[in-house]
Amino acid sequence: MSYRNAIPVVLQFSNVASNSYLNITLTTPGARWSMGGRIGDSLGFSYNVLAQDVYGNVPVLQSVSFNGGILEIRTSSVAPALNKFSLTLFLDIEPDVPFLQGYCTLNNEAVVSAFLGGEQPVQWYNGRISAVLPAAPRNCRSVLFTISGLQPGSPLMLDVIAGAPGSARWTLGPEVPQALGAALSSTGGNIPLASFTYNDKRIVMQTGNGQGGTLSDVLMVAYVSWQPADLSCIYLKAIADPSVSVCAQVGTRQPQWISPTYSVFTL
Repeated sequence: MSYRNAIPVVLQFSNVASNSYLNITLTTPGARWSMGGRIGDSLGFSYNVLAQDVYGNVPVLQSVSFNGGILEIRTSSVAPALNKFSLTLFLDIEPDVPFLQGYCTLNNEAVVSAFLGGEQPVQWYNGRISAVLPAAPRNCRSVLFTISGLQPGSPLMLDVIAGAPGSARWTLGPEVPQALGAALSSTGGNIPLASFTYNDKRIVMQTGNGQGGTLSDVLMVAYVSWQPADLSCIYLKAIADPSVSVCAQVGTRQPQWISPTYSVFTL
């Protein structure tokens, strides 16, 4: 059976009950869960791969498995009553399959935010599910930043370049109507920003004054595009106070820290 390039998927689970059984079953012919290309530093399948314990240290899962079109999860009996966690994996899709259908088995309070490729998330609940499948962009990737140690009034600048003769720039996602664009969130429930700018070479955020102490961690999704399409890597740099740490995950690669000098990130 011939499959096109695998589509990276991030599944963010919220309000999942403890000691419960969950599954996401795909019924579309020619669609199956996979670990992707299994090359380089690709994450493949992962659970809660974010820096700084964004999802906490409480064990949530008792077991997880996937085979073909079925993803099965059982949560732990010692987990809190309602839980959140994330999984990454891939969808292998046959050529000319434009959409995805199936069903979820979840507790009624639970919701799954499914990020397929670089598009806006689809919300899945208990019952039938569906999604339009994105075309896999050859030269655009999401970048997930986890930013910790921000102080009131402190600036942060994130730069991107590529080695000659290539070029790289920040963008708002692949050129499709459903592109996610840039997104910001905070583990503390509010985003402590006084200003924010985003252009093709630099992202700048400035925190507000007078908030007292270290601020909540900030999560940001940005996109990077590059030329030529077969470029193998880009370089990222973070300019900030020494107390600030920034971790970046490019596409489905392993997360790594960004330094004040340019660090190489595989595409």
